[in-house]
Amino acid sequence: MDIEKLVKMANQIAANCDYGADKDKVAAVVADHLTRFWTPAMRVAIIEGHGKKLIDLSPMAARAVERLEMQTSGI
Repeated sequence: MDIEKLVKMANQIAANCDYGADKDKVAAVVADHLTRFWTPAMRVAIIEGHGKKLIDLSPMAARAVERLEMQTSGI
């Protein structure tokens, strides 16, 4: 899958879930969505792209991807 499509989807998911003042909870909801509905290859691509600063995620999507990366690495 095209990384730009993944970025667009992650940003849309984050925008749709970004309600309330608790941004940690929002990031957790978005990361959970990515874990449940994205394939492992999609998750790896978005984590790697974000880690290399190659993609333009919204602040909330970036926070969710960072959380997803921590979950994936077992930290």
